Amino acid sequence: MYLIRHDAVDMSGICYGQTDVPTIEHYNHSASRLKDKLPQTIEKVVSSPLSRCLLLSQQLFKDQELLVDPRIQEVNFGQWENTAWHDIPKHNIDTWSKTPTHFQFPEGEHLSDFYQRVLSFWDEYQHQSGTLCLVTHAGVIRALLAIVHDTPWPDCLQVPVPYLGVFHLTKDSFYPLS
Repeated sequence: MYLIRHDAVDMSGICYGQTDVPTIEHYNHSASRLKDKLPQTIEKVVSSPLSRCLLLSQQLFKDQELLVDPRIQEVNFGQWENTAWHDIPKHNIDTWSKTPTHFQFPEGEHLSDFYQRVLSFWDEYQHQSGTLCLVTHAGVIRALLAIVHDTPWPDCLQVPVPYLGVFHLTKDSFYPLS
């Protein structure tokens, strides 16, 4: 399975999880930067419905059927969405950092629900034949790493997932393609 994170967005210092924001670079430019990093044949492409992933998917895989699955969109930060990180009360950030995989975002998603929706996606797609490529978000990529490698999710939270990063994930390995 190949995992692609969307390109950078102009939201520095802002919490934006499921807020639908465009990328800084035009999608066709980002797609051209990625094309050589991917295998020649990809049988199935699945994208997050958020435009920063969907528009990249449409540019990158113009001649392929594209599936859109909301289970691989980023976590819903609820009241924190589109808010400057420094405007979020420090005690809330501290609570989240103490329980990074068991936190309920105010009027948003509980992180165990986020993990379960990514797991639901994996349960559906793990046994399909052919090469699968996902265009998604850092949180989803880290959750999939934990699920596929049967590793505690907290151990995967600090794995670097740069913008426009491409990763190859198998049961035995996880590595960036450069």
